[in-house]
Amino acid sequence: MSIRRRIRPSVNLHGPESTPAVSADSSRDAQIQGEEMWTFSDLSAENLSRATRLLFEAPNNLPSNAGDHKGHSSTSASREGSNIVITLTDPGLLDCPICCEPLTVPVFQCDQNGHLACSLCCTKINNKCPFCSCPIGSNRCRAIEKIVESSTTRCKNIKYGCNIPVTYNTKNEHEKTCVCSPCSCPYLGCKFVSSAKELYQHFSNDHLDSAIGFLYDNFDLDYSFPITLTKNDSFLVVREMNSGTLFILHNRIEVLGNVVTVSCIQPSFMEDFNYDLLVSNKESSLKFRSLTKSTPSLQVNGSPSRSFLLIPCEFFNSCGQVKIDVSIRRKW
Repeated sequence: MSIRRRIRPSVNLHGPESTPAVSADSSRDAQIQGEEMWTFSDLSAENLSRATRLLFEAPNNLPSNAGDHKGHSSTSASREGSNIVITLTDPGLLDCPICCEPLTVPVFQCDQNGHLACSLCCTKINNKCPFCSCPIGSNRCRAIEKIVESSTTRCKNIKYGCNIPVTYNTKNEHEKTCVCSPCSCPYLGCKFVSSAKELYQHFSNDHLDSAIGFLYDNFDLDYSFPITLTKNDSFLVVREMNSGTLFILHNRIEVLGNVVTVSCIQPSFMEDFNYDLLVSNKESSLKFRSLTKSTPSLQVNGSPSRSFLLIPCEFFNSCGQVKIDVSIRRKW
């Protein structure tokens, strides 16, 4: 996790010889041009004071042209657009010690010993520090607040393609709506997991023949396409041919007939699609309209949707099959 601050041109910063808080690892990390990097193993009072001073003191108070100190890391900031980067070896140090969630502003400290707590926890513990029983909830820890607001970290979905740097206190909120959230390939036996975009490309390359293709804007077929469902099918994969978006037609056998729903393979927070299902026999027809359920993985035996189409047994032919006219549309 990195904490950054712009500094003035022509300023050289060096780790002081008497400060053990600066890790030896920072000499390796600080080779990035234009950045000064400091590593802290804990947020002790001494380290916190130093980190805050590095970040927020006036630039003309910072030491310049200092000599290197033997045995300690030192680097020079570039003349233009330089940053100070303070690396915490344990990002959890900026978590609330009570609820273990990332600290957000305001951050409070107890009146006597400086124990930290987020605002939500102060209310839950009735403004009484659980570590020393001192009052907590009236004194804000401005130093930690500035560090929390200035810190950046990587999204947990970086291995799936998310390269957006996020502030530590907004990391959880970002990850809840990250478009690179992992999705699993619905092809049985395939272990591929990646972002929805990469998954759609993978499926198009490796499993294209296993899906039923359709187009959102198929005017010739009145926006619908036919699917033949066998009574014992647990699911069918449907793929939009332009975008590659994957949908699942779920099928479950019940006493009165088959329960059919449609879901979309994508992160659960993403917008749903409209869909229609139409089945007919010689005497009657059934039409069902609903919204797809977004799911990051195939759930053959998952919890049923609250809305579904029940296809009575008599709609299936002697071969145990039924034709379903399906229409899937984007919400406008």
